Amino acid sequence: MLATTKEGTKNQMKQGTMTRRRNRRSGFTLLEVLLVVAILVALAAFAVPSLLGTQEGNQRDMAKLNVSKLDSEVFKYKLDTGVFPTTEQGLMALKQPPNPAPQNWRGPYDKNPAAQDPWGSPYSYQYPGTRNPNAPDIWSNGPDRQSGTADDIGNWTP
Repeated sequence: MLATTKEGTKNQMKQGTMTRRRNRRSGFTLLEVLLVVAILVALAAFAVPSLLGTQEGNQRDMAKLNVSKLDSEVFKYKLDTGVFPTTEQGLMALKQPPNPAPQNWRGPYDKNPAAQDPWGSPYSYQYPGTRNPNAPDIWSNGPDRQSGTADDIGNWTP
């Protein structure tokens, strides 16, 4: 049998108290967790709008690039056939010969199967153009998908 002394009993009591304190302090308090969550929400509130603004800018740039490409393809069509596609023939004349097919049609000029802008709408075409009287107007209706509004992106915009 072990003989316990007053000193041994005091050491055991100290160790028991320290162990209980350590066990109580091993987790995070509710206040600490809420503070971390609040900081993460604040960071997300600043980061998300910034990322969305970048995405919208990229979509506008892509639409400008596609309009420019379609404009170039329409001019190739004219070089081969001598005429621009009519408004009725539209941009489909770049993919398949219109009916009746013009002489010297050497297409397809546009190999993109789905000519849609970044917002999911088809590109618009008009010849003769209202903004380009001697050439066709080619445009995307932009994010609002409404033709004739300030956000339209066309071959007349810089």
